[in-house]
Amino acid sequence: MKNFFRALFGGLLTILGFGSCHGIDNGGMECMYGQPHADFTVKGTVTDEAGEPVKGIKTVVDAYYKWTDHAGINYSQLDYSDTLYTDDNGQILRKATTFSKPGEIVVTLIDVDGEENGGEFEEQVINNLEAKQVKNSDGWYTGGYETEFKATLKKKN
Repeated sequence: MKNFFRALFGGLLTILGFGSCHGIDNGGMECMYGQPHADFTVKGTVTDEAGEPVKGIKTVVDAYYKWTDHAGINYSQLDYSDTLYTDDNGQILRKATTFSKPGEIVVTLIDVDGEENGGEFEEQVINNLEAKQVKNSDGWYTGGYETEFKATLKKKN
């Protein structure tokens, strides 16, 4: 009897699993099993007001996936988040994989070392960065995207 219920529930779960995509609005993408993915590259340069590169700035990069459902309701979900630190040239570079094209990118720059590396700087948030497509999509691969920023930090008073 125990084996009968295992087989029954196993078969039922299999049927439900294969039918789980029916009736779901997923932003116009064809519903299939697998994992859509995209390449995402973020590049940035951080300088002080004199144009000198600033080393050691904590750089938090958040990329959001955005979509609208069939009722016209907009959604946003954090798809990628990473914390980087600027190098000796005040630059960051990260290549990653995301779910799809980032719909919005937010970069937060924080001076975590105080007076080291050129002084104490104010925190800066860069909103609404766009991702530019640099590679075409193909099947589950939704393309390659890149964003770049340049920031000038102000010293704290």
